Amino acid sequence: MTDKWFLEDIEQSINKQNRLVILDPKGRADFLLKVLKEQDYLVFETDVAFNKQEAKRVEEELFLRYEADGKYAAEKVIFYVQREQNQLSFLYDYCFTHGCLDLTNMETWLKEKIFKQTDLQVNIPTEKLLTYAKLGMGKGLAWWQKVLQDLEDAVVLKEEILPFLHEPEAHFNNKEADIRELIAGKFFDLIGQPMMKKPPVILATAVANFIFDKLLHNTIDAELLSIYKKWLDSNTYSESLQGYLQQYKISPSVDCWNVHPEHSFQSVDVLQLQDLTAHFRDKAYLNKKLSAIKKRAKYRHAPTWWKDILVLMTFNSKPLSKCDALYKVVDYYTYHFHQVDRAIRNIYATFLQDENIVRPLQEHYEALNRELLTHWFDLADEYETNQQGKLVELIQAAKRSIAIIVGDGVRYEIADYVATVLEKQYKVDKGIMLADMPSETEHNMSALYVGNKEVIAVHKEREKRLSEITGKAIHYLNLEELHQGVQSNCLVLTYKDIDSAGEKLQQGAIKLFGEFEKVLIEKIDLLLKMGYEVHLVTDHGFVLTGLLDEADKIAPTTDGRKEVHERFIRTVDKQNDKDWLCFDKNYDGFRYVYAAKSDKPFKSKGVYGFAHGGFTPQEIIIPHFVFNKKVAATTNLAVSIANKSDLKEVTGELFGMKLSSTKGDDLFSASRKVQIVFYANNQEMNRSHIITVEPNKTLSFDFSFSGNDEITAVLLDAVTQEQLDSTIIKKSNARDFGGLF
Repeated sequence: MTDKWFLEDIEQSINKQNRLVILDPKGRADFLLKVLKEQDYLVFETDVAFNKQEAKRVEEELFLRYEADGKYAAEKVIFYVQREQNQLSFLYDYCFTHGCLDLTNMETWLKEKIFKQTDLQVNIPTEKLLTYAKLGMGKGLAWWQKVLQDLEDAVVLKEEILPFLHEPEAHFNNKEADIRELIAGKFFDLIGQPMMKKPPVILATAVANFIFDKLLHNTIDAELLSIYKKWLDSNTYSESLQGYLQQYKISPSVDCWNVHPEHSFQSVDVLQLQDLTAHFRDKAYLNKKLSAIKKRAKYRHAPTWWKDILVLMTFNSKPLSKCDALYKVVDYYTYHFHQVDRAIRNIYATFLQDENIVRPLQEHYEALNRELLTHWFDLADEYETNQQGKLVELIQAAKRSIAIIVGDGVRYEIADYVATVLEKQYKVDKGIMLADMPSETEHNMSALYVGNKEVIAVHKEREKRLSEITGKAIHYLNLEELHQGVQSNCLVLTYKDIDSAGEKLQQGAIKLFGEFEKVLIEKIDLLLKMGYEVHLVTDHGFVLTGLLDEADKIAPTTDGRKEVHERFIRTVDKQNDKDWLCFDKNYDGFRYVYAAKSDKPFKSKGVYGFAHGGFTPQEIIIPHFVFNKKVAATTNLAVSIANKSDLKEVTGELFGMKLSSTKGDDLFSASRKVQIVFYANNQEMNRSHIITVEPNKTLSFDFSFSGNDEITAVLLDAVTQEQLDSTIIKKSNARDFGGLF
């Protein structure tokens, strides 16, 4: 209100005579000058350095008045004078003939304004009142009423603390000394220290540490917690929070279970986990900590691995007891147990180098998995693969544009996570397949592409056979190379990163799996926007051995010639080991394939960690997920490329494109923003500007081949990036004679 009252007095006076003198001998109203300048008033200021030099004062006022009455005669001019009225010379008569705002006793002026507006008598010290006047800039009348009646502090801590913590010196340098002192006093009151001179950076560190101390000892009040959470969530200030956290020291002897659940101390999380894993066999102890862990895991800034710890701690295997058929075990795995596989994988990714943490968690996982495997192997005679010829089946049955992502080593839990992200926007059908044996790439890719129990070693040969069997024009592409310019009714996209990285890096690849999931999510989203029905399939899953001792490995003791792999053995002769499963598989001179009734590897050459080829649910139960667009609740304006036939053979370097729209039927089809993207040689060459298309219109645009003989044009919704239409544009071999004939 201070600025509003000030402007009201200015306008009331200057509108009459176009001249106004503001008397402020003590300079207490100088902070109000910026208000005048913001309102584009012309302000002439006297120099306080001349106040004790009469000749200089007279000369200054003469020149100010001369300039005002000459160059600015027709404009409104305000003279801001930091001297007594009786010291004025050439500006003296303006105080009486034009206008004068006397702020010699600014506190009196301010008290009168407050009383007139609120009927409140002001009984606070002058200096404090003038500080409040500065703080009252831009505030409403209600602020003054609350401050004067002690219903609200003049300095609101939650408004000052975050910008101060973020840039202490800059925040204080932008404020006048009295306001800085008032704000600093609030900070000292907060941390419970007497007011003293401290550099802003030191004070800021003390305030940050005070907040952290309160979190660490779980004594933080609601207001301070609200400030801390705002700091944590702020795009502007959160970076400084991380800096203070790095400097903050936490004693290893702290009671880690007494910390506020919304803290940001990574070392406390680790201390809690270390304590938890040290007592992981003590169910009573775990139950006591469960409530605290649930609170921590709910907090969105907490490490995501807390959710994985919760999955391991709370997983209920009772439904498994009712699984008396293999298909029921499959359902149990896909509805429940795959979450445990994901949890232990995430824990390996973060803590595999810390055996004290991983060992107890792995032992618990192995106990849960052992129970699953017992049921699985007991019912193994019911196993029958449905992987043979799956791609042939999907392509021959397709009634619309279809894209099949053929992953290499996409475990069910990976596909389920991808689906969980995408099902917020798209329709997802989660089907499953049972992989063939042995569950390894050459064998199972052949099953997918060709079927008939043929095994084809070379990938290109598998693709060639798939095209021959289906009789369809199939476009083959690596998934990473997919872009909107790809044109085909049938796409088969291979994604080998998971299996390739796993075999090369073994458990070192675990940290990369999150990136592989992002690629799948991104490309499936793109395919759906391009108008495809998307299928995600894979050749096999995998197991992770985690911490593996030599004693855990299985001795491959056999009769006759053999070929030993990490997860399976090929033999010529039949074996009699009751702990092995036998599959009659003729391949490369071998007759049988054996898999151990275990998730442990055979003793074999090479590294251990990421493994496949055996017969566990993790390897055999694989995804066949189908992604489609949901039926739109509203219909956007339909826009398409209108002259596709003309673009099949274009003479010259330039070509014209026409976009046409239908008649809009409702509010949502009133108009649509679109963009045309051009591709040449599988690379994006350029994009049009954003085009707004109105209903029932045809728009024409000219473009260039830019030296290419063939390009693909893709019409996109500019907002959603959904593909609306596309066409191939070809340059004619005929010469352009420019109309000479």
